[in-house]
Amino acid sequence: MRGAAAFAAALTLSGAPSIAFAQPRQSPPPPPAPPVQGLYSTSGANRYATPDGAVRFIFDRSYGRIALVRFEGDPEVHVLRPFMAAGGDEIYRTETGDVVLRVTAHGGIIVYTRAHETGAPAAEEAQVAPLTPEAVAIAVMRQRLRELQELAARQIGQPVEFDTPVQVNGPTAGIVLDAAERAAKGLADAPLTTVRRVVITIGPTPGAVVHGEELTIQVAPQMGFAGRPSSTTIRNVVTGQTEGPDQ
Repeated sequence: MRGAAAFAAALTLSGAPSIAFAQPRQSPPPPPAPPVQGLYSTSGANRYATPDGAVRFIFDRSYGRIALVRFEGDPEVHVLRPFMAAGGDEIYRTETGDVVLRVTAHGGIIVYTRAHETGAPAAEEAQVAPLTPEAVAIAVMRQRLRELQELAARQIGQPVEFDTPVQVNGPTAGIVLDAAERAAKGLADAPLTTVRRVVITIGPTPGAVVHGEELTIQVAPQMGFAGRPSSTTIRNVVTGQTEGPDQ
């Protein structure tokens, strides 16, 4: 059952720029080996760039058993998990199995994108603040959703109704808004989607499930960016390629 009153806003499905990972997504990848106990680094957040400057990103290892990465030009923060690789290296994968980064045994960083399928070295440029959800007032969240609604009406002519919690503020409102934006991107990447309503709720773990024309997303604000489904997860759930986490 939904909590207190909710408000609706239509959200555009227009695509924002994003980094394309090297790994193919036509079929679900085999599950990677379990993470190795004690593997996780806590070296904080740093900005990196490839020698040609074509790829710049923030790699945040402040959170122990997960890592976060945000590529320049991509609004999405991607949640990564580390796994042991040959020679003492660590590889960092998304929840769909895409390899995004490799940390060598000597501390070097290698990044994998569609333009760098075999990997490109990345050098550290500076230490930066950890990646955390933006603190947003409820009035600001409503205004930003209204702006997205207007953009949707202009660009696609078929709004998707978003039903979000009303009594949220600060980082909780920030992660709810981020979840809405990730859902919009996931729906935009899902061809011929029939979803016409997205309901965002608060719960202990992130989740996503589709019933008819309604997509329900559960977010766990205490988990930060790891507490909401990624746009890729939303796309896969909507297209039936995978089941979302249980709610």
